Amino acid sequence: MISKREQNKRDTNERLLSAARTLFSAKGFASTTIDDIVVRAEVSRATFFNYFQGKDAVLEALHSDHLDQFAALVDRLMETPMSTVDRIVAIFEDFAVQAVKHPRYLRMVTTELERDFAASGAGASHDKRFHVELLRIVTVGLEAGEVRTDYPPLFLAQMIGGVYGTLVRFWRQDADYDVVVEFGRGAQFVAESISATKGSA
Repeated sequence: MISKREQNKRDTNERLLSAARTLFSAKGFASTTIDDIVVRAEVSRATFFNYFQGKDAVLEALHSDHLDQFAALVDRLMETPMSTVDRIVAIFEDFAVQAVKHPRYLRMVTTELERDFAASGAGASHDKRFHVELLRIVTVGLEAGEVRTDYPPLFLAQMIGGVYGTLVRFWRQDADYDVVVEFGRGAQFVAESISATKGSA
């Protein structure tokens, strides 16, 4: 059981992130100020800087939260008896559902993260964590005989991540992009590409 002090710290952190999510969605990243965030979160500027060095740090924290949610999704999929294909489809489906629910926020955050990662070099560690989660699915698929063996497992995980990331970029750049259809198509393409039948052909 965590202490009251630790719980208060967690609550304050979440209030700041929640305020940032709402403001970034409504105003955009560039137009949102730290003052906007602290007013909405009902904390002082000093408190903000106890948790974050600036807006970019908030952005990275939001992405870390997304990765935590992604890892939790993979946990649930691994605990559920299903094929590798179904797990891959579920991952792509999850983004499509979130994109339909929160299009403005996700477009903003993925755009700003790409900018921030290019400037800071932080993208490599985030990509690694993402691919480690995908690797879990690939590894279990290998053990089940459902995944091709003629390429290294990590490479296959990176290819899944590459298609996923490319589709996110296409969706972000095209207001008319059918995210549900295209992510479904992308999932099927990836699943077929890593299938054991391909490796034995």
